[in-house]
Amino acid sequence: MLEFKVNRISDLVVEKKSPQPARILRFLWCRRGSALPVVLLVTIVLSLLGAGLLNLALSERQGAANEVKITQATYLAEAGINLALARLRQDPGWRNGMGQTSLPGVQGYIQRVDISQQVLSYRLRSLAQVGGVQRAVEVDLARPLYTFALATAGDLDKQDKLIISGGDILALRDINNLKVVFGEDNIINVAAGGNLTVNGTLQGSAVAGGDLYVKGTIKGDATAGGVIYSNGKTYRGQSYNGKIYGNKFEGVSLPFPSFPDNPDAPYTGGLSLTKDTYTIDEIQAMVNNAGMTPAILYRQGDLTITAGHDNDNGNGNDRGNGNSNGNGNGNDHGTLYYNGIAIIAASGSITLETSLLPASGGNAWAFIAGGDLNISGGTSLGGVFIDGGTFSKSDRGQESTINGSLVTRYVGAIDEGSYDTPGSNQEINGNDNSNGNGQGNGNGKDKDNDHKIKGKIRINYDQDLVRFLAPYLRQGNWQILSWRGASLEQ
Repeated sequence: MLEFKVNRISDLVVEKKSPQPARILRFLWCRRGSALPVVLLVTIVLSLLGAGLLNLALSERQGAANEVKITQATYLAEAGINLALARLRQDPGWRNGMGQTSLPGVQGYIQRVDISQQVLSYRLRSLAQVGGVQRAVEVDLARPLYTFALATAGDLDKQDKLIISGGDILALRDINNLKVVFGEDNIINVAAGGNLTVNGTLQGSAVAGGDLYVKGTIKGDATAGGVIYSNGKTYRGQSYNGKIYGNKFEGVSLPFPSFPDNPDAPYTGGLSLTKDTYTIDEIQAMVNNAGMTPAILYRQGDLTITAGHDNDNGNGNDRGNGNSNGNGNGNDHGTLYYNGIAIIAASGSITLETSLLPASGGNAWAFIAGGDLNISGGTSLGGVFIDGGTFSKSDRGQESTINGSLVTRYVGAIDEGSYDTPGSNQEINGNDNSNGNGQGNGNGKDKDNDHKIKGKIRINYDQDLVRFLAPYLRQGNWQILSWRGASLEQ
């Protein structure tokens, strides 16, 4: 019990102004050891605050370090894509991918790069790691136009007389009435940027940016941006009873490559061709003396290449031995042979009036016209052929062969009358890449000999010829369709 003694009025006032808690605290404080709990409490609070701040700082530091590793791993994965691209430019047929790869002076490594081929594109997937952090990048690349046996920016109509061997077909617009029957060992794919109608038997896959009409058989997959008509499905009163053995994909968004403008433009700095007509011997001499690989020859204007002698015998560059391969009978073109790696380009049209093949493996010529490309009937040609106009063939009923690759903006109209002639075959062996953004001058008034395909055409894709020229061809080359980050799990 507390007792208060008031001696003076002032003492009483003081007692009234002093709160009870203050007296209790002063009482406790004066006891021995009473400050220890307070100190401990303050110390614990400060320790917890310090630990939290330290943990936050360490987390921020670790996060910043991880961000750096993520960025480095992403760049390293992109470097893997670029290495694969460089390899593809050298060798379009490369499919092996890359294993673990380290770059000098760079932390981390590329774990692997995988490559897969689809009908229209290649897909590259690169996985890289830096300090335990992984990142993946995936890229879709449009196949170069010269990797198709036939690629065209326009339509392909009534191509039942067209025979393709060993390579794929691409038309950036419609393909109508494709009636070619491909052998069991001739697995090729067909792609159309517009609608595609397939008759006969297609051993590979079919892709249509629009609708796909199947009257025959597709052994591979069928993909369409629109509707696939097959197995009795009816369109405008017509029933399509074709069969598809592979998978069907409808309503798919399909990016298609673009056809290059002015395909001759990259070669304007080549050795100048000052005449409009040259013999094979003259061209070969310029190639031999060019002192560079490839030899690049350029003509400002139209260019015609001839045998330089009567077309009943072929010698000149006949495998270097001067032996004639011709069996002269009027329009029978003797076969000449060329050596070296060369690109012969012209801003106008190019006309080839003779048969011309590589003398041996490792030799390959490309003929690139800003305008039309014209060949004669009864000829055999080897190389890569690219034009920015219209591809045509003269000489009704004469068989022609192209070994290599053909890329053309337009394919000339099929001359139906020529099919009445026995043995009227036109063969193209290689990549007939006809891409139609035509510079043709027909305007609906084609003359009998203008922009016509007279006789069948056979295209035999020659991968070796393409591979030799691929590092130097810059038309429609590996267009990037998409570039994105990818999941780590494939």
